[in-house]
Amino acid sequence: MFVVDASVFSSLMIKDEFFERAESFLVSHDRSELVTVDLAFVETANALWRHVHVLKRIPEESYRRLRTLVVPLIESSVGEVVEVRRLIPEALDNAYRYGITVYDSAYVTLALRRGFKLISFDAKLRDALREIDMVISP
Repeated sequence: MFVVDASVFSSLMIKDEFFERAESFLVSHDRSELVTVDLAFVETANALWRHVHVLKRIPEESYRRLRTLVVPLIESSVGEVVEVRRLIPEALDNAYRYGITVYDSAYVTLALRRGFKLISFDAKLRDALREIDMVISP
């Protein structure tokens, strides 16, 4: 069982250097084995916005199609989406404990609660959590 963070969904959306690994991971696991937090919708949408508006990497024509795919992509990939509000006090504590953002800590907290591994392409997060060895880059 795995908690999937937004970096995996974002890679699929923006087709970055991790695209093939993200796709392979999701295809090779049944959605019932995968869970995420509702924050993933916002973070994935923000990654798309950044690649269109800031980086100008994705043309506007593609954006019009991709923006409608954020929610279906995540919903079809995981078996459960957990509300972040249920994790906040513990996520704040974990953010402080590990020196990570509360955004990242929401995924970490869910993984710790469930005893799952966290799937992420975030090297900084992986380094911050090296001592508990819970982050896997697919």
